[in-house]
Amino acid sequence: MPELILVGLLQPNKWNPNVMGDVEYQALKRDMEIGGPHSIDPVLVSPWVCFYPGADINESLVIVDGEHRWRIAQELGWKESLCEVRPITEDDAKAICYRRNRERGNIDPFKEAALFNSELDRKRSQKQIAEKYLVDPSTVSHRLSLLRIPPKILDAVRKLPRGTITPSHLEPIASLEPEDQKKFELKGYYGDDGFKSVKQIEIEVARIKEMRAKEKALAEAIETAKFPKCPNCKKEPISIHYKKVPWVSCARGHAWNLTTGKGLYDEERIQQNKLDGKPEIRVSSVLRSAHTVKELKQVFEERIKELVPKMTQLTDVRVSGMLEGSHFSFDLNMYGHAMSVYVNHGGGYHSGQSFRAEEHDYRSGEKSSVHCGSPQEIEKVKAFIEAAFQGKLGVELRKKKAEASS
Repeated sequence: MPELILVGLLQPNKWNPNVMGDVEYQALKRDMEIGGPHSIDPVLVSPWVCFYPGADINESLVIVDGEHRWRIAQELGWKESLCEVRPITEDDAKAICYRRNRERGNIDPFKEAALFNSELDRKRSQKQIAEKYLVDPSTVSHRLSLLRIPPKILDAVRKLPRGTITPSHLEPIASLEPEDQKKFELKGYYGDDGFKSVKQIEIEVARIKEMRAKEKALAEAIETAKFPKCPNCKKEPISIHYKKVPWVSCARGHAWNLTTGKGLYDEERIQQNKLDGKPEIRVSSVLRSAHTVKELKQVFEERIKELVPKMTQLTDVRVSGMLEGSHFSFDLNMYGHAMSVYVNHGGGYHSGQSFRAEEHDYRSGEKSSVHCGSPQEIEKVKAFIEAAFQGKLGVELRKKKAEASS
């Protein structure tokens, strides 16, 4: 049965995860002030000796549920508060307090994490913790991850208006390595419209993880590389090329294969005899490319689909019309294991860029031969193909040149 007990005999527990906003707190205080000690739900308490068996004799009672009511009773100057006394152990009290506050209160995620962590100290598994507190195991895992958030971010969170950030915002950050967590800047995610979406933080975290994975893969690849430095400029690689390891790039933009030392393109050289019979080496109009014909076809399909979004399948295609204020045409033709590409972005037929690629599997590692029309066109074709792999298709390059000249 509930009974009136001296307010001074009550002691709060150390792990109550409940929090109450100022508006709710003041509303409860007004209700208690009007109704008096007999109007409130009894504060659930347990004798000190039941709560802490083996501890020194103490007449105090530990609050299991009702800490806010007890604090308000002190503020109102009440000498006594209505309580329900039950012999509850600390272990059972944690679950009772948590369940009650989860049903009708607001759980602070960091206090919740500390509560779950105290169960780990008792050698309980995350599954056992979830069963005790009647939550999903993923909830336990996610909350415990918050304990890895560095103080710098926690301080920033506390300065934000209440309710602008949720545990879901912080859990992706908690999955980062400690050094990356320390560098993460929350201030870039808060503006006039409030805190940005969880998805935006997840995207940034994914970007950081991908960057770290590439750095790790690059470091491991360099350790066993036969060609750890650029064959052209002798610079060390700084990034993985889009074709993935063992393809890498240096600071000057040269791409090469760490295993073979070959670049993405190799100018085909032909030996022939001059009129006087002496041998002569000349550069042909053919590039040997590490790109397969399939890769070349795929990347140009992707670029043209960006320009013609409703296109679902491409075989042979010709697109012509106005784009970015000038005439644009695109031709892609497949025949067997070969393809041809032509792109024109205004200025007459000869202002466009074209090439023809055939499937090969050279002993030196190249996968296709790219016919450029003439040796003078080789560098243009290289740049044209690389632009396509980087998400551009001539039109964007022309636009940038126009902006630079204006």
